[in-house]
Amino acid sequence: MSQIEYFQNVLNSDFISSNSFLEEPDVEMRVNVDKTGCTSLIFKFDRQLGKTYKGGMFPFFNRGESGVCKVCDYIIFSEKAGQLYALSIELKKGSESTNPQLEAGVCFSDYTLATVNRVHKKNFSIVNRKISIKEFNRKGKTKLKEVEYNEHNIHAFSEKTLRLQAFLK
Repeated sequence: MSQIEYFQNVLNSDFISSNSFLEEPDVEMRVNVDKTGCTSLIFKFDRQLGKTYKGGMFPFFNRGESGVCKVCDYIIFSEKAGQLYALSIELKKGSESTNPQLEAGVCFSDYTLATVNRVHKKNFSIVNRKISIKEFNRKGKTKLKEVEYNEHNIHAFSEKTLRLQAFLK
């Protein structure tokens, strides 16, 4: 069994996306995802919750506490050459910071990893990446540049297609 399959077994399938794109419908943002060369699982937090989720996504947290229920839009769990990666991704309109949501994504991916290791008696490790995608006109780029991160270890994504391999290093 691949490492990604262990994550797929632990995570609720209601939140696993079969799409090959990330989107923020409220602001008509869509970014294609290229999974070439790796095994990946797209976990989507940003979805309508039905009656099954009466208490919201995190019913055990105090919703009155500022920031406690923040979370990023997506986490892409990927595996390449035996190494696991978690790409926390926030799509955002405007200039507001994405750091709180991305930090929450890192916490969630670490918790998920710990759960996989506990349940399946494994000792996997994971490399976390944070990707901020802001609203603007995207241009197709022909020359791929090396992925760079700011002082908060966040990559400001600016292309039309998210090529996962670029982040799996």
